[in-house]
Amino acid sequence: MDSKRPFEIVECQQAAKGLKSSWQDMAGSEALIRALVAERNGDTPLALFWTAVHKALCEESNAF
Repeated sequence: MDSKRPFEIVECQQAAKGLKSSWQDMAGSEALIRALVAERNGDTPLALFWTAVHKALCEESNAF
């Protein structure tokens, strides 16, 4: 993903599906770890993308 352009919700949903298929119940944790790594590397837009992916995973599982 090019973090210099705005991301779309469809991309977040696709990433959520990819994480879910690979990480199953740990997909949310993986998304947050990726957000942390992106933020630590100074890539705030990418960190926001991964937090949006986490939100999509939560909404999918009705966590809220």
